[in-house]
Amino acid sequence: MSVKAIRIELGDTSPEFPIMSDEEIRYFLDKHDWSIRRASIDVAKSMLLKLSMRTDESVDIFSVKGSGAAKQFMQALQMYITNPDLNPIYQNAMPYAGGISKSDMEQNDMNLDTNFIVPPTSSPSQLPKGFFSA
Repeated sequence: MSVKAIRIELGDTSPEFPIMSDEEIRYFLDKHDWSIRRASIDVAKSMLLKLSMRTDESVDIFSVKGSGAAKQFMQALQMYITNPDLNPIYQNAMPYAGGISKSDMEQNDMNLDTNFIVPPTSSPSQLPKGFFSA
């Protein structure tokens, strides 16, 4: 089912001439622990590389414009990767800025594993006694 989902996601649904084989798609699914969202980006990049190697060929009255397909797919891939509405990876992204709320700052200050600088105005006794004496 995951292979089919990636094929639908990327438009590689032609049964006669698929760009990627099922084995290639399974490789990317294995690489990304069967995450369709992550694997689809790698599959799309691999599809682009495959299409970029195609050339324009003419045989008798037939001609195949492989380079045109690669250019069109590259534009679609760039739109897929950069547009948050099209790329499923951006659907679960949630921004976070730490240390802005007072509760975050207090939690960080109480954590002994967190490095922080104590401003001298709030703690003038931080220097050891006799620090400047010889």
